[in-house]
Amino acid sequence: MLPYIIVPVYNGSASLHGFLERINRKWMKQLVFVDDGSADNIFEQLKNIKCKSLKHDQNLGKGAAIMTAVDWIVNNGGESAITIDIDLQHPPEFLDTYCQIPNETILLGYRNNRQKMPLLRQFSNFITSLLISIRSCAVIKDSQCGYRSFNTNIFSKIQCYEKGFQFESEFLIKASIVGWKINHISIPTIYNGEPSAMRNVGDTVKFIKMWFMSFLWT
Repeated sequence: MLPYIIVPVYNGSASLHGFLERINRKWMKQLVFVDDGSADNIFEQLKNIKCKSLKHDQNLGKGAAIMTAVDWIVNNGGESAITIDIDLQHPPEFLDTYCQIPNETILLGYRNNRQKMPLLRQFSNFITSLLISIRSCAVIKDSQCGYRSFNTNIFSKIQCYEKGFQFESEFLIKASIVGWKINHISIPTIYNGEPSAMRNVGDTVKFIKMWFMSFLWT
């Protein structure tokens, strides 16, 4: 069975058409969109697509959106999932590469040309990946990359509480603590000029707090 594809969306109506154009037809029924309290008409657009769409009445954060999709997948008998962003920084053509998920392993994308990133993002990515690697006792090449796949039974072993972008770091740390491996998939570095939803100061403070708290998790 193909993994489900989790697509967290916040005001993503402008990206939807281009995203769907690049999805292979075999994946269409596996799509699980989560509208995280968008202010645009993305949910109305999703109603016209033959895929599953879920909705938050208010913006709860990327982590909350992913977990909403995971809960739906588990409740419907799904055993694996791929997370991907709608803005095409994660090329949908790589979905097949994420299918073969080894037991107790997360397949994590890493962007293979960091020089294409804005300088601030290069620095942020280097520091967070280094800190996550130290805490996980594993090499994490790109902790901020949300293009990843995993078997959903990981959530019978760990529980994640972060609702925002920090969820992705919390997930990697906790999975490593319970013995799961992190394997990497090289993907292109794509920046199309769209503003990031990350808030540099606020999200950095939340990350630092989460990282220090992680030493209490074992």
